[in-house]
Amino acid sequence: MLNTIKSNFATDDIIVKRNDLYKVSVVHERVFELIHFIGNNYNYKILNAITCTDWIEDGHFALTYIITTLDRKNTFMVQTMINREEAHINSLSKEFAQAQIFERDLHEMYGINFIGNENLKELSLENWVHTPPLRREFDTLEFVNNHLTFREGREDNMDAKAETKRIRAEKKALKAAGKKAEEEAKENAEAETSKEESQEENTDGK
Repeated sequence: MLNTIKSNFATDDIIVKRNDLYKVSVVHERVFELIHFIGNNYNYKILNAITCTDWIEDGHFALTYIITTLDRKNTFMVQTMINREEAHINSLSKEFAQAQIFERDLHEMYGINFIGNENLKELSLENWVHTPPLRREFDTLEFVNNHLTFREGREDNMDAKAETKRIRAEKKALKAAGKKAEEEAKENAEAETSKEESQEENTDGK
């Protein structure tokens, strides 16, 4: 199978991650042809996910289509690159119904246009007009400082780092206290045993 893909799709970028897991990279012009090829010839029929990685230094997104066989025993990761500045690629929603929601999520989070998907409306974000939040140029801290109001005057408005440090210290103190109590109980038990043995000796001496 892998040799056939290598020769038919002019790619050497094939990785065997496990006996049941393969990854192949192909130019975006042929990514759907490859997906159809492994589906028709090797029974890879289920689209589990579409993921995206932002390779901002190289100026592109890596889209990975994760497809399994009908018995779910084998998985194929088909990866392709698209330009991140004009991010678009054809939709896979006509071949896989579940692709619609995957593409909708990636459209919202990365700003990718999936041509042919007519349902690219907001999914998780409401009235979002900023840089898509999973693009690496998006500054989360700056956004929070500029657009969100921190809660004040509430008991649950705590500094996360300080609270984590406090909880760890509390757990450490409880552990130390438990250990000390255990040692004291052991010492008391030993003292009681020693006392009983001493009393027995005195009784025998009489």
